[in-house]
Amino acid sequence: MEYIIGVFIGYFFGSINMANIISKKRGIDIKKVGSNNAGASNVFISVGKIDGIIVGAFDILKSFAAALIVYLIFSQNFTAGVIAGTMAIIGHIFPFWMKFNGGKGLAPFMGMVLFYDWKLFIFFGILIIAITLITDYIGISALTITALIPIYAFLFKHEQVLAAVFAVISVIMWCKHIENIKRIANGTEIGFLRKNKVKK
Repeated sequence: MEYIIGVFIGYFFGSINMANIISKKRGIDIKKVGSNNAGASNVFISVGKIDGIIVGAFDILKSFAAALIVYLIFSQNFTAGVIAGTMAIIGHIFPFWMKFNGGKGLAPFMGMVLFYDWKLFIFFGILIIAITLITDYIGISALTITALIPIYAFLFKHEQVLAAVFAVISVIMWCKHIENIKRIANGTEIGFLRKNKVKK
């Protein structure tokens, strides 16, 4: 029952899509501009840098909050907390009120990581910044850290169940990035820092 409630709390928190809310207030349909993704990076590129930072911070906090609330409700059940944080990622990617077409999950993924292991959160944060500065594609950062976390959980934390959970969410996020991968390969992906760097 603890895990089931954690699933619902996590999904509800995750389905609150601030990218869609803020872009609508600016008179912009976030699903029709830039990368057509309802997430922080597209808001940063297509709506405004400050708005993008606000969305990113909110998306990190919503999955962290979901995990922390479930953890505190159920007598410090850490696994239930992690599952709630993971379900917030699912809610972000597949929000019911957006016809299950939300963002790609990087920011809420980082919120879940913050709850899971704050040291790993710092390491992933540095890695995201480094990879994005080098490649100009935040999507590559997302693919990298989502591939690393199940390995970390299995080899260093010896948590087979959570490693399996992380592997599933990683596969989902990789699938959501398929179009990004294609655009990077053919040179039409919009750069995170240099948005006009698009080959015609």
